[in-house]
Amino acid sequence: MLNCNEVTHLASDHLDKSLNWKESFSLRMHIAMCKHCKRFIHHLRLTRLCVHGMNNNLASPDDVKHVLDNLPDTNKP
Repeated sequence: MLNCNEVTHLASDHLDKSLNWKESFSLRMHIAMCKHCKRFIHHLRLTRLCVHGMNNNLASPDDVKHVLDNLPDTNKP
């Protein structure tokens, strides 16, 4: 069975579904018994969902230019 350190190294591949059957089974057995690793995988999944969602809401170059042009001049005394 995997230890916690090994689970952290395989967690991303687990979420990508790119583990072989033995690794996947071992990881699932471990997280069934380890609340810390289960929480780690849950948080990793949430982080990936948030980052993916952010990619869809990026500002356009025109929006960035507009914001930068309207920032106050910090060089004024």
